[in-house]
Amino acid sequence: MNHKVITIDGPSGVGKGTIAIMIAEELGYNYLDSGSLYRSLALKLYEKNNNFDEVLKNLDYWISDIAIDFRYKDGQKAQIFVNNEDFTDKIRTEKVAILASNIAKDPIARDMLEKYQRKYLSAPGLVADGRDMGTKVFSDANTKFYLTASIEKRAERRLNQLKDQGISANLPALIQKLLLRDKADTERLISPLIPAKDAIIIDTSDIDASEVFNRTINIIRDNLKNI
Repeated sequence: MNHKVITIDGPSGVGKGTIAIMIAEELGYNYLDSGSLYRSLALKLYEKNNNFDEVLKNLDYWISDIAIDFRYKDGQKAQIFVNNEDFTDKIRTEKVAILASNIAKDPIARDMLEKYQRKYLSAPGLVADGRDMGTKVFSDANTKFYLTASIEKRAERRLNQLKDQGISANLPALIQKLLLRDKADTERLISPLIPAKDAIIIDTSDIDASEVFNRTINIIRDNLKNI
């Protein structure tokens, strides 16, 4: 690998996106949110042709003119632009989640999207967060992290996010939804959610983002000294 890569994997609600952006800002690295990438690609493809069977038969053609940028500032949530159109809010719907899952479960499409994700790798380096960044997409990354947290804490964080967006929800329902997502992620045959063998595991249940950032950035800086 010619460029430095840091991967941050983990389930929903562990704070991996927040930490990834903080690290990318600190180091001046590029940033990849693989979950939002799948959603953005799925929605754009659907807008171009809602016949996904046809799209998947010739995916390289359909994605050839799609460019997705992640823009962020001062540690805030990344804004997602597709061909310079703001998709940040558009991709946060259940419909888009289903579209993305239809693409993600196709092995040929997943291989092609892995190549698409690797296009984000450029100087001076990349911070990539997702569920198979360290195990599959960037398996030769310089530094790998796997964040985890209790199901209760993760649901609580998700509840607060929804409240901030003006969306009503209840904790028990969110816990069940996260459990179902965890089951699907960890039991799927293609790129299941598991820690990479050389990943550093950090439980974020009882620590805030600043402490997680301090831990990760110190480890990264030590590793960079040896590269």
